[in-house]
Amino acid sequence: MKKSQFVTGSCENNGEENARAGAGIFIADGSSKNKSIKLPKYLKQSNQTGELVAAKITAEIVDPRAELTLETDSKYVLNIFENHQKLEDRGFIGVPHAKLVKCAITSFQMRPTQTRMVWVKGHNGHKGNEEADKLAGAAVKKEKASYVNLTPPPELNVTGAKLSKITQALAYKAIMVQKSSDDSMYRKRTDRNLMRIKNCIEDMFGYLPTSEAIWKSIRHKDFELKIQIFLWKAIHEAYWLGDRWTNSNMRQELQERAICQVCGEVDDMNHILTRCQSPGQELVWKLANEFWDTKRNTHIQWRALTVGDILGCGLARIKKQGSKKPNVGDARCWKLLIAHSSYLIWTMHCERVIKNDGRPFLESEVRNRWVKAINGRLELDRNMTSPRYEKKALSKRLVLQTWKGVLLNERALPKDWTDGRIDGVLVGITGSSRNESGVG
Repeated sequence: MKKSQFVTGSCENNGEENARAGAGIFIADGSSKNKSIKLPKYLKQSNQTGELVAAKITAEIVDPRAELTLETDSKYVLNIFENHQKLEDRGFIGVPHAKLVKCAITSFQMRPTQTRMVWVKGHNGHKGNEEADKLAGAAVKKEKASYVNLTPPPELNVTGAKLSKITQALAYKAIMVQKSSDDSMYRKRTDRNLMRIKNCIEDMFGYLPTSEAIWKSIRHKDFELKIQIFLWKAIHEAYWLGDRWTNSNMRQELQERAICQVCGEVDDMNHILTRCQSPGQELVWKLANEFWDTKRNTHIQWRALTVGDILGCGLARIKKQGSKKPNVGDARCWKLLIAHSSYLIWTMHCERVIKNDGRPFLESEVRNRWVKAINGRLELDRNMTSPRYEKKALSKRLVLQTWKGVLLNERALPKDWTDGRIDGVLVGITGSSRNESGVG
């Protein structure tokens, strides 16, 4: 007895970050085994994985004594099974969705009867294909996802590549796959920080950024390379901080580095940037607060910043007061202020712990270094408006908008103070003292 199975995968809202995929299986003989499968989150949400899941489960639910004809509109699935021996010989190294591919192949290998695979053109009026599409679409709307087993039977579990098939390039891929597996804990840390950033940006600026937008924001040309590296490492938690030092294999004196010697708390990036009581962190944010308060025409009010606010500073969206139009200058001012302030806190922390044997900074040192950092950024902006940089030059208008309202003796300056020949362009310290002192 022969049975034909019409199989398809479908992905709703394709291209969006929160897209969910479903698989549909239509049994041509009209049996009750038709399936509508919502893919679990531990699988990549794509048409390819949907098609593979549909093929895998088809092999598992059809009577093993019956010959199986699998009809699918996926050339990707056909290519996988046509080249299954080659993939096995290579140990599935470098194959996208390797676990799922391996399990799908073993599901068909477990069948004692013959299997045929036939390609049918999708969305072309083929009854079985159209029905399977409907089942896949319905799967996406389900509340609960289905369980998809990714553990192949032990007797068919391929655990490595054939020695005769190993090349230098393949061996390198295998090493990188293993390293990626070892770094799974670090990926969890990264995902946690991405979620923090998204929540903070939605709360402060009223929109939810994608992960791609977050990574793009830290690579923006407004950030110097040292700050780009700092933000990237901080999101990935690549710095050796906090509980990284608590590994039982480490010596006792190294494990002690996990705790801040000033506060007695776990010395992670969140603590360093927002809670540490050693002189530096609190004063830097106080200065930044007073600086931002001079931007009286913005609707974004200063608040106690979290690590999500800091790492997502490049995503600021600020509107003009009483208008829906974006205030590009204020948004740029915000991200430069937060980025340079947080980077200063980080560098001072490293100096105090590593270079100065824990000696705290004087408040005057902290203030002077923050002043120097902000004025240094102002001077860089002025220099980058020079025509000699051609296409890479900053817009004078953008620079003027960025620093509007925060300059010392701003009314006495010419309308265009970006000319490098004009002296005395400094950021005002803040509050009542901004008319008496400058940052320099």
